[in-house]
Amino acid sequence: MHRLKPLFGAFAISLAMMASPGANAQNAAGQPTLPPALGDKLADAKPGDLRVFATAAMMVPIEAVRQEAQRATGRPLRIQYGSARGDLKSRISDGDAFDVAILLPDVIHDPGVSSKLRPHEYRIAAIPVAIGLRGDAPAPDVSTPDALRTALLKARAVKYAPTGAARGTVDRVLSSLGVAGKINDVSGAPQTVELAPGEYEIDFFPVSEILQNKKLENLGLVPAPLQVPAEIEAVIARGTYNPAAKAFVKFLQGPIIEPALKSSGMVKAH
Repeated sequence: MHRLKPLFGAFAISLAMMASPGANAQNAAGQPTLPPALGDKLADAKPGDLRVFATAAMMVPIEAVRQEAQRATGRPLRIQYGSARGDLKSRISDGDAFDVAILLPDVIHDPGVSSKLRPHEYRIAAIPVAIGLRGDAPAPDVSTPDALRTALLKARAVKYAPTGAARGTVDRVLSSLGVAGKINDVSGAPQTVELAPGEYEIDFFPVSEILQNKKLENLGLVPAPLQVPAEIEAVIARGTYNPAAKAFVKFLQGPIIEPALKSSGMVKAH
């Protein structure tokens, strides 16, 4: 496996570039859902389409360059976004047909998934985790681990996706700050928590997902000592014969997507 080198240093990502580029709807649990136009289903792919499973954390940069990617591969793209550790892992393990998958390393190495993949992994990007605020309340200080701990203990609720790309950071936050069991963790709750005036909810998601969610105020990145950036890698299906698969991976590693990755708060792998 080719591992990502540390990409962030002190996470010198300007907060000025972290202004929301668009809105994403939310499901009943308050987590981002995909606009219908972007929610492709691989089962609907036509012969010759390039079938791609991709973690939802990569949706914004990929869609920003989708037309260029189709020109580079010479094939229409059929991209199904989802949770890398959730529905995408299950679909690949269950034998759903695809050509390229954009996933997290631990999912790629899962025995049920790895048996469906060619052995090489291609580094694409790393995504830091950001903190979102929901509720009619003044933004709490989350700039240091101690400040974040105080904010979490005062929050009406704390939310994250249990199978999402931010889970590594969330686990470190909860264990390092000693707040597991002391906060109202609603990560598995199907309904949105009702907030009274002055109450707030803290959300942890990849920065690319925080930026596109209008219902969340972006409080910035999780403090560096607690940060576990989500590494994103592309892999090719063991059984694919689509010659555009390698061309698409090469495109994802090339220069055209870099501005889209940067504007989503990501760091391109080198």
